[in-house]
Amino acid sequence: MFQTASGVTIPFPEKIHEEYQIYDTGFTLNLSFEKLKPFVDEFIEGLSEPLFLVLEFPLSQYEEEELRKSNTDSFHKKVCYLDGQSKVQIQEIMQKYGELLLNDGMSQFAVYSHGTMDGVYVQKYKIVSIYGPNPPQYLDFLHKYGVVETDKLLTVWNTFTHETPGEARTIKVDGIDCFQLFLELEKLGMYVAKIVED
Repeated sequence: MFQTASGVTIPFPEKIHEEYQIYDTGFTLNLSFEKLKPFVDEFIEGLSEPLFLVLEFPLSQYEEEELRKSNTDSFHKKVCYLDGQSKVQIQEIMQKYGELLLNDGMSQFAVYSHGTMDGVYVQKYKIVSIYGPNPPQYLDFLHKYGVVETDKLLTVWNTFTHETPGEARTIKVDGIDCFQLFLELEKLGMYVAKIVED
């Protein structure tokens, strides 16, 4: 059965299949959680340096209270960048914090090549997107992980209803959550680029 991260609960995992859909700029896919780390690690290994890491995570309650004027207003997230990284530097971050990044339900992350803009983006509920100027070059890579093509991708979002919602939550790994992770990566040069609606 389709597996999810520890920070994520979905109502109907049996409805989710390891499939991808092609778009103009890349692919979006479902990947069972046990394959996510090797998939991301191998994708990063194939990127052209220098690389940059993107981390997205929710605002604090206090920050949201400053921005949201009513209960119907959207929540927000910080979009943070760590530029000019080598593969070794990104791999060291993934080795140290990958378990948190891959399991946390509230944060999202991506790794891109500065030069080619090829990248992998692990979104909320661990839906994965691959971007690049030549998406077909990744078809063999997807097939290697057992992901098959569909013309109508069913993601976990399509299974959510008012009666059967999904749940995403912040977790801690080795005493660190996504908010503290930013503070650790800030020491390496990560900065808040923008605040957007989530």
